[in-house]
Amino acid sequence: MTCDQIREAISARLDGEDPGVPGADVDAHLATCAGCRAFADGAGALHRSVRLAPAPEVPDLTPKVLAAIGSEPEGAGDAGRTFVLRLVLAVLGLVQVAVAVPALFGEDGGLAVHSARHLGSFSLALAVGFLFAAWRPTRVAGLLPVAVALVACLIGTSVLDVVDGRAAALSEASHVTEIAGLVAVWLLAHSVVPRRSTLAVA
Repeated sequence: MTCDQIREAISARLDGEDPGVPGADVDAHLATCAGCRAFADGAGALHRSVRLAPAPEVPDLTPKVLAAIGSEPEGAGDAGRTFVLRLVLAVLGLVQVAVAVPALFGEDGGLAVHSARHLGSFSLALAVGFLFAAWRPTRVAGLLPVAVALVACLIGTSVLDVVDGRAAALSEASHVTEIAGLVAVWLLAHSVVPRRSTLAVA
């Protein structure tokens, strides 16, 4: 066996290929040939360094992570502010129920029974929305568009009726509950929306 054949067999064996030479013959040659032993040692070291490359150095990010956790705002917003807004919405919802119930029975300032009941139904629906938002503040975003549309229509039509003389300004003060509820819903929606923070690790 020549040294070239032995060295090709050593390379093939390191690569997991068929060396083409019996292993006993390779070992016997290495026992008597210093040059091939040196080749085998060098090839083995190179093979290990390629397959088992050292892990890249990673900077210690612990201080940055801990600082970010300490400075990250709570996803549910300020607990005290959220509690107050929920309480306000619950109270406004109960007031709205009290306002809506008489209209449901057709008693609403001389309106026709059918019209009064329609108005009472809308008022009761808004009251239920306020109460539900107070109970489940994380769902308040779904109520917000409906509350904005309803209260905007109520205020808009009330202004038109007062300007045209079809209603007294004082009588329209009953809509204060709806306006206050809309403000509370708006504030609560912006209080419970999770805010994402970005952690810079560069």
